Amino acid sequence: MTPETPIRTCIGCGRKGTKGSLVRFVLDMKGEIRLDAHQILPGRGAYLCKRSACLEKALKRKAFIRALKIPPSLQGRLDDQMSDRLKKEMGTLVLLGRERSEEGDLNEQT
Repeated sequence: MTPETPIRTCIGCGRKGTKGSLVRFVLDMKGEIRLDAHQILPGRGAYLCKRSACLEKALKRKAFIRALKIPPSLQGRLDDQMSDRLKKEMGTLVLLGRERSEEGDLNEQT
């Protein structure tokens, strides 16, 4: 890893990792949170480890609202249906064998 490697923090567990080892989410033009698998969508990003437990923590703690700076007028759209969709998308990543590699972690925080 070079000093220029982008480092991001998981909004679920707080672990730091390389940008490529985490999953990026963005707020789209419709005000919905979208998984950005290729990390190319425009806008502010929020990063998660590729584990469903981190997604659960982030949803429970409303970390997406803070990380993506979602305005109060759009916060009502963060309902159970959107949570279910995000869980399904994360599950697809895990099923594809893209589980988080330990070498992408820089440190572990509790």
